[in-house]
Amino acid sequence: GNLAGPTSDYRLVWVDRGGRESAVDTGFTFRQVQFGGNAGWALSPDGSRLAIGMSTDAGDDIWVKQLPDGPAVRVTFDSASEYRPRWMPDGRAVLLGSNRARESGLYRRAADGTGSDSLLARGNFFEGQVSADGRWLLARGGGTLNQLGGRNVGALRLGTDTAQSPLLATRFDESEIALSPDGRWLAYVSDETGRAEVFIRPFPEVESAKYQVSVTGGVAPLWARNGRELFFVNSSREMTVVAIAPGPALRLGERRVLFRIHEELYLTQREYYTPFDVTPDGRRFMMARRVRPRAEQGPAAESPLIVTRHWFEELRRQLEGR
Repeated sequence: GNLAGPTSDYRLVWVDRGGRESAVDTGFTFRQVQFGGNAGWALSPDGSRLAIGMSTDAGDDIWVKQLPDGPAVRVTFDSASEYRPRWMPDGRAVLLGSNRARESGLYRRAADGTGSDSLLARGNFFEGQVSADGRWLLARGGGTLNQLGGRNVGALRLGTDTAQSPLLATRFDESEIALSPDGRWLAYVSDETGRAEVFIRPFPEVESAKYQVSVTGGVAPLWARNGRELFFVNSSREMTVVAIAPGPALRLGERRVLFRIHEELYLTQREYYTPFDVTPDGRRFMMARRVRPRAEQGPAAESPLIVTRHWFEELRRQLEGR
């Protein structure tokens, strides 16, 4: 029942663990990256800034906004599309994807827009993450319009390897990579059971164990900054949390539903990426709410509730490849 399209305007909102929304900056609206619907934003390690992929008249670029109501500064200037930023561990640069014709891949870019960008991994990548110690780069490639089964995760050691090695590469889709804050555990989504579910494996020894976290479908895994919780969205659009006990063996607590994600909040379908973030204290999520055009506002604009029984399968059929 989400009518939001790639040309919708959005407004950033805080959503607390009870589902209550509050404004971030009422004067700031944005449009998501147009290329492939590769939406995404990420809070800096200290929570003071937001890196975000936005579409403007200049194209798809990464911008960094000072929170809550400071300026948004453009940090990429290539004519190609840039998308899905993630912060480098030191908070001084962002990792981003770009579809540049000669050198598509994952790039590093200073968060203040100075200097030039450096290519870290060449290839058709749509999401990446650098481990907390700065040694590993994870890159998820594959995935085009309506394609199933082409998404795989690879890894390379920065400054050591010239090409990435396969990490999670099967005939199923593996995506939505989320390395734990200590770099020891990799959460991700696979559809190996026939539907999207959240799993965790040790990192980098991913073949030494595998834990399934979700049970009735799950997407968009996200670690709390203290590493003690993992959030994900279940197949009923509910933000769910699992407690994680530290130690050499992973111990998962029970799954608890925090709130249902409102239809107007951004998570339109299977994203193959986690398009929201959590504050350093783990108490609020940074999400985006669609701004309704004036013509749609008022009582007549209330959209009917549409119940989709087979949510993932239905949305998969509608999917713009990412």
